[in-house]
Amino acid sequence: MEVHLRVFRFNPGVDMAPYYSHYSLPWSEGLTLLSAVRQIYETVDATLGFRNYYCGRGLCAGCLFTVNGVEKRSCHVVLEAGEEYLVEPPGKYPVIRDLVVDVGI
Repeated sequence: MEVHLRVFRFNPGVDMAPYYSHYSLPWSEGLTLLSAVRQIYETVDATLGFRNYYCGRGLCAGCLFTVNGVEKRSCHVVLEAGEEYLVEPPGKYPVIRDLVVDVGI
């Protein structure tokens, strides 16, 4: 079984417009969205920009993504086998690159 992710890509300094990359990964029980994005970065596409930090408790919102139109902490999103997920940066912040946004800190 696999899981499919359509991931928002955009580097304002290079790209004329945002686009989406499609990734298919092996699914395993308990696979979270954050783990899947890390797996993409480590094994498929090291150019993917995302914040590779999280508190492990769902409190910090460092792993916040928009998933199928709803903002969620990706460390708590458990993926289902055979499903496709649209992964985008949180909508209320300016995009730095791909899934990395400027939260104004």
